[in-house]
Amino acid sequence: MNSKVPYYLQLKDLLYEQMSNRYYKKGQKLPSESELAHEHGISRPTVRQALGELVQEGYLVKKRGLGTFVAEPIVKNNAQIFTTFAEEMNQTGHKHSAKLIEKRIVTATKKMSLDLQIPQESDIFKFVRLRLADGEPVVIRTSYIPCSIYPNLLEEDLENDLVYDILGRNNIIPIKSTQRFQAVGALPEEADLLNIKEGDPLLLWNGIVFGEGGRPIEQMRAVYLGYQFFIEQSRDNNNSTQVMEEWKELSTLHF
Repeated sequence: MNSKVPYYLQLKDLLYEQMSNRYYKKGQKLPSESELAHEHGISRPTVRQALGELVQEGYLVKKRGLGTFVAEPIVKNNAQIFTTFAEEMNQTGHKHSAKLIEKRIVTATKKMSLDLQIPQESDIFKFVRLRLADGEPVVIRTSYIPCSIYPNLLEEDLENDLVYDILGRNNIIPIKSTQRFQAVGALPEEADLLNIKEGDPLLLWNGIVFGEGGRPIEQMRAVYLGYQFFIEQSRDNNNSTQVMEEWKELSTLHF
């Protein structure tokens, strides 16, 4: 490698180009750090830095005891538009499915009662579902829904039917959401479900989903693997005012 560009960036760029040109295909295992270091005449820490950034950006994934693999194509979604996971998968040409991990009734905490505008210690449904794209796990979503909204929800087929479709058939229509994104490291149980290493980067989304009339119908937590969300920003005064108003609204929701 002969350039003024740092070696790790040169290797990162090369690997990205090789993945784009399908020299390394989706799901393929990359050479080891030592093999890449020997091939390109650079140190293993340099290789590790290049691979680490590609993992952070979702182009590669490290699997415990197996090595580094080309990740599923990153799913890009406009964070300004309210869409469901199924809609995102349909729009990007992926086959979606789900695995129900947990379903039960729990007691609302103080924060849940504030978020969902229900009395403290109310009964709420807790659902944890693993969402898959083309058979690969990409999202763990935990939902908290007040039992008072639809008391028979536990009797529905929550693995094969979409929660929002079930609610919609009972005239409970999700209209909008407020949300907060942040980068986190995978917890042990999340790493197990997503087949990654503990501490690997994930995108955490905390949010509240509202129905008609502004009624909160769900408090949710989701961790995403291989996702990118984008937002268009502007210095336009009108747009800035709108953004500030939305931020004030979000700030009152006790995340």
